[in-house]
Amino acid sequence: MAIILTVTMWGLSFLSIKITLNVFGPMTLATLRFLIASIILFVVMRVKEPNTKLKREDIKSMAMAGVVGVAMYYCFENYGIKYISSSQASLIVGTIPIFSLMADSVVLKNKLSFNNFIGVLASMIGIYFIIGGNIRLESNELLGYALMFGAVFSWVFYNYTTKSLFEKYSQLAIVFYQIIFGTMILFPFSLFENNKWELLDKVVVYNFLYLALFCSAIAYVLYMYALENLGSTVTTLYLNFAPIVTVIGGYFIFDEVISKNQIIGSILIVLSVYIVNLKISYYDILQMIKCKSIDSKSEKVD
Repeated sequence: MAIILTVTMWGLSFLSIKITLNVFGPMTLATLRFLIASIILFVVMRVKEPNTKLKREDIKSMAMAGVVGVAMYYCFENYGIKYISSSQASLIVGTIPIFSLMADSVVLKNKLSFNNFIGVLASMIGIYFIIGGNIRLESNELLGYALMFGAVFSWVFYNYTTKSLFEKYSQLAIVFYQIIFGTMILFPFSLFENNKWELLDKVVVYNFLYLALFCSAIAYVLYMYALENLGSTVTTLYLNFAPIVTVIGGYFIFDEVISKNQIIGSILIVLSVYIVNLKISYYDILQMIKCKSIDSKSEKVD
């Protein structure tokens, strides 16, 4: 139930971002959202980990992760959603595991397994179906896609800056400190934005509170609970359905058109991440079939 609620919240968050951007500037929205989230997480930290302190030698790494994973990521994402549909934005963000895999093969020289190769190929084809042939070079849509891929690459880099911190701190502590640093970076930029306060209404307020309270704080606590009780493999597979939640929500709430290409692309992207996370490979399956065939022949001989 925890991971299902998390996936639903994060999937619908793209719709709420779309709504709140009618009033708030992208940087202002991110600043206010994480300011409230940091207050909530501070209370959670005081309850669950009152003795956890950030060590001086880790300040630089934690700050860098906060800049890349919070400030830069949500700057790219919020600006990107202004120019493309929430469904398209969510599906592009869904390719993060694939681009992380590709980065590992380049930076860490990890060889791509057969599963990984098929997953990368399926994801690239999926991206083509989602955005291929729909972009006009003179339109803002091209900028929107570029910004969303900026968010993807920011998160991939964020993963590298955070890896060493997991050996010293809990996930809760890492996110709390990174949000603090990210909010500090976002705040000065938000002062230069022109917000349309006159358009503020109940709908915008509700969607903003949803982003700040549920998506940035409660959903993360639920995610940690699921991660602790289900393991990383299961939780990752569930998270692959967040873009599907966005697509369905966009259809019913914003009347966003779901084209045949978008359906094909979304299926390929979700399938690609699933394939990458499979513990069994194509060669294992062939071997199992071969062994089954041999056993079957042996039984007939007996």
